[in-house]
Amino acid sequence: MDLKVKINQYLESLNLQCSEGLALVTELQQKHQSHFSFSSINAMYGERLLLDEQPLFERLVSGKQGGYCFEHNKVAFLALQQLGFNVRPVLGRVMLNGSLTNPRSHRITLLELDGEQYLVDVGFGVKSPRAPININQALTIQGQQTYQVQKTADTVKVTLLEEGEAPLTLYHVDLAEVFESDCEVAHFYSHQHPEAAFVNNLVVSRITDCHRYLLRNQSYFEWHECDGSVTETAVESFSQLEQLVKEVFLLEIPRAVLKSVYDKVLTRAANKPVER
Repeated sequence: MDLKVKINQYLESLNLQCSEGLALVTELQQKHQSHFSFSSINAMYGERLLLDEQPLFERLVSGKQGGYCFEHNKVAFLALQQLGFNVRPVLGRVMLNGSLTNPRSHRITLLELDGEQYLVDVGFGVKSPRAPININQALTIQGQQTYQVQKTADTVKVTLLEEGEAPLTLYHVDLAEVFESDCEVAHFYSHQHPEAAFVNNLVVSRITDCHRYLLRNQSYFEWHECDGSVTETAVESFSQLEQLVKEVFLLEIPRAVLKSVYDKVLTRAANKPVER
């Protein structure tokens, strides 16, 4: 099927109401995050996840398999490009663990619009911003989240500021030119290397208007941002996992694939050294 047709099907599934400009990009970002969950299931299962347009759209959009940054942000990038926006991919170092030597393993879209530049990110899991971040503004406020931007000629550092929490740097973004081949290399490491995070951890998330849902290995979290409450539930059975994946995260994962991943989670938990 022609790529343009696939992108149109994706856009139709989002039922976008805004017609142009930043409002359209923001609506696309928010509805993408609500419709298409972040997921490490296929990476943990061990599949080779091709980024060619046909298998990518079939896996993420038609098949509702979920995915991570190299999948989600490429789909959004291609859609924005077809809508006529000036966009290009960039790569960033994920900084959640604080290490300055992390590889550039996160794909984001850089948007240039009306003399401003924005980071558009639909693939950073439960910490994903809900709207584009203007990299020329020191602070961007999105509901309960405030994002601090520190920009140099070559890089952008994005830090999440939340009341009552220590500042959390999300990523350092390199503004240099990036080709799809660069993304392919980082993508291959991220879902094939035996020590890669998504190869070894079950991570599924979804973001709606007032909620952030996260499944991480054997724990399920709900952040109710409108009232500030947080709940955590232990995932104690495969049937419980199966229900969450289908009903909360809207994913359609073959039962054998999900069972294999669940068994891997249990094996890793059983072999985890006991903290003393």
